[in-house]
Amino acid sequence: MYKLKYIVIILSWSMVSLAHAQQYVDKSKNDEIKSLIGKEKDITGFGNLDFCVGDVVDQQALIIGAYGGILINKNVMLGVGGYGLATESQFEGFDPENEEIRELNLYGGYAGMLIGFKVFSKEIIHLSVPMIVGAGQLDVSDHNYFELPSGDNDFTLESTSFFVFEPSALLELNISHHFRLGFGVGYRLIRGSTLENLNDEDLSGYSGVVSIQVGKF
Repeated sequence: MYKLKYIVIILSWSMVSLAHAQQYVDKSKNDEIKSLIGKEKDITGFGNLDFCVGDVVDQQALIIGAYGGILINKNVMLGVGGYGLATESQFEGFDPENEEIRELNLYGGYAGMLIGFKVFSKEIIHLSVPMIVGAGQLDVSDHNYFELPSGDNDFTLESTSFFVFEPSALLELNISHHFRLGFGVGYRLIRGSTLENLNDEDLSGYSGVVSIQVGKF
């Protein structure tokens, strides 16, 4: 319930800020009709590299990802992105073949569509709210399943696909007209996984985010 409350707060703030971000004003004419894309058609490209540290199966893990797309009127973001586990996430799980508890490893990632917006993006420090909506794949492996001389002892015990929704809130710093740094938090909501050893709550969680953005701002 607490996690759902935080998500509702983030989405509510997002909708209010998005309505503000969508307004376009042609300063040359005070009576110009406001629209998402103005006469100048201010559409530029951008790319982000994200480093996320947060809970995965009750332990700290590093998730590295990237997203990119177009920035409309310096406020609205549209694009695609993908993220993957960069560190080993180990946990104790049940091996049905050997019928025993063993040390298992989690691998995988997710990708999807990016939507988001920026508030007061012309200011040196401003708010950025990117959101990833998509799907992913996770595998649970046993590194010591086989005892082979070659050392290739891995065996995938189970796999699952899942739905993911990950909103983030970042404070961005304009370093230059083509480079920005962002610092903030995100929440990874996973639903629809079918693993025997782990559930959706084990895979969902908060994370701290450091973001590097390049583009034409």
